[in-house]
Amino acid sequence: MRTNKLKIFLIASCLILGSGLSVLSVPATAKKAGEALDEKAVRELVIRTIRERPEIILEALRSLEARAEAAKSSAAKDAITKMATDIFRHKDDPIDGNPKGDITLVEFFDYQCGFCKKVHPTILRLLKEDKNIRYVYKEFPILGQGSVLAARAALAAKAMGQYAKFSNALMESKGALNAKRIFSIASSIGLDVEKLKAEMESGVEGVNKIIGRNYKLAEALNINGTPAFVIGDQVIRGAAGYNALKSAISQARLAKRAEQ
Repeated sequence: MRTNKLKIFLIASCLILGSGLSVLSVPATAKKAGEALDEKAVRELVIRTIRERPEIILEALRSLEARAEAAKSSAAKDAITKMATDIFRHKDDPIDGNPKGDITLVEFFDYQCGFCKKVHPTILRLLKEDKNIRYVYKEFPILGQGSVLAARAALAAKAMGQYAKFSNALMESKGALNAKRIFSIASSIGLDVEKLKAEMESGVEGVNKIIGRNYKLAEALNINGTPAFVIGDQVIRGAAGYNALKSAISQARLAKRAEQ
């Protein structure tokens, strides 16, 4: 009991010292359990323990972080189960790779995200090497109006049968995106810019629904940055490397075979 109580006090002291506060409050839960301690005694206990065993602070914080990560992972798995169709197989999502692939790789991305651009060649490499990956694009524009406009333009190009080509060109572009730059990229790959603009205008409601749905999925999966990947029952946040993504794909395959 003393060890658990001590960890609570140490974590609290770290937060208090970091925020510049000088008063240490005893947790309400401890009071209810009949474990309320004199504030001065608690402070002295914390200070003495920090001096004698500073490593316990790091241990307590690591334990707290591990529990938070476990809870986040569990919540994400539940969300994947409940929203599997919208995540992996919504009819409006652009796809690449093998449409009948045994494993689906989902990516939430933003065309102005430097980390997305960094990982993009890795995605192309995986699709080239593994002909049994089904890749799902999740437009997740979170870096300003340029990102939103680029996502809308790319999804409009889908109706013209040019989504993947245009999406790749946008991802490989350098610098900030605005209307002039986006339409210049479209023109450079042979898209009819006027037709693209018309498609963006006429299909705005459907495109907004796709982007809005992706925002909701990201929230449910606790994705608040780009890139982020969903593979099997895993959510991988950040610009994962080739080996990490390949390993996740292999794990998902093994899990799927075990279920069959």
